[in-house]
Amino acid sequence: MGTGFIALHHVEAIRRTGYGEVIAIVGSDPNRTAACAQRLRVPQATTSLDEVLVNPLVDVVHVCSRNRTHEKITLAALAAGKHVMVEKPMALDPEGAARMAELATSQKRHLGVAFTYRGYPMVRRARSLVAVGRIGPVLMAQGGYLQDWLSEPSDYNWRVDSTESGRSRAIADIGSHWFDLMEFVTGGRVAEVFAETRTAIPVRRRPIGDVATYQSFTGPTTETTVDTEDEAIVVMRLASGGMASCVLSQVSPGRKNYLTLELSGAAGTLGWNLEDGADRLWIGSRDRTEIIHRTAADALDFPGPDSAPDGVSDGWTGALRDVLALFYVAISRDGAVDSSTESHAYPSAQAGRRALAFVEAALKSASAGRWQMLE
Repeated sequence: MGTGFIALHHVEAIRRTGYGEVIAIVGSDPNRTAACAQRLRVPQATTSLDEVLVNPLVDVVHVCSRNRTHEKITLAALAAGKHVMVEKPMALDPEGAARMAELATSQKRHLGVAFTYRGYPMVRRARSLVAVGRIGPVLMAQGGYLQDWLSEPSDYNWRVDSTESGRSRAIADIGSHWFDLMEFVTGGRVAEVFAETRTAIPVRRRPIGDVATYQSFTGPTTETTVDTEDEAIVVMRLASGGMASCVLSQVSPGRKNYLTLELSGAAGTLGWNLEDGADRLWIGSRDRTEIIHRTAADALDFPGPDSAPDGVSDGWTGALRDVLALFYVAISRDGAVDSSTESHAYPSAQAGRRALAFVEAALKSASAGRWQMLE
């Protein structure tokens, strides 16, 4: 479901898992949808979701449309007996996410959330190293996610508009990724947050017409007031007693996808950096430091093409493929499932709900100027 940037990459990733064939693309504009299907060699293009949901050949629906549509489409697909992989944020608010998770449970369908960075092999390795105590109990987590694709007043995308994306932008769009990454790698949980947000560019020049994600636009514009945040700093108290902090920005010139996570434990420190070495980890102690590189042993085993060999990065598209592969493995093994459990390796509805609780708590904290519990 969807014809934008992320939808096209889902099509490729599904094919690369070796588990599924994409048989239909659903979009809101008939011409754009038909062009997208032709470009990707997908047999059916339609603007009717119902037409797809009644098709018995459809087992899974990928929701890659605008944020405001996620809940409605997911609920319809689950009610039709389909498994669903939805892009983050899974809904506009925690209540919507709860309705989606509850229906998935009652329908015994898999409901996954596309937290792509879990798919990086060295992120999985970092989680394993933390779990076996390589750096000791985690005392502090820090990092951030910086981008520059909205750093000028002429930069515009539907995510800027709260009626399309929800009340939050930077926290919901990229902060949710950092939050999920941190909780996934550490195995810990955030208990409270204190946040500060800012809209660095309060007025933007909105194009007359749609602009795809990460693409520039030249043409007529109109000025529009922005009501979503460009930047945020979030400080966290962990349930374990540790601390965490992250810096988020979509207006940092020169930073394309600067996602970083560093964990300091009682026995050492571990670091991962998406832009500068996603296929390696840095580990340090008082006496030494070392770099751990990705090897063939870090690859997942599934029917699709093998992962890239040592020294050749699979990158972001490979990470998305691996997340989807885990989702399809679970479907192929048991079909029906109680998706309220955490028994599956793919990012579950529970992970999506946690991320939305983080977004909600951060917004409340920024508004009230005080610590806010995750509910």
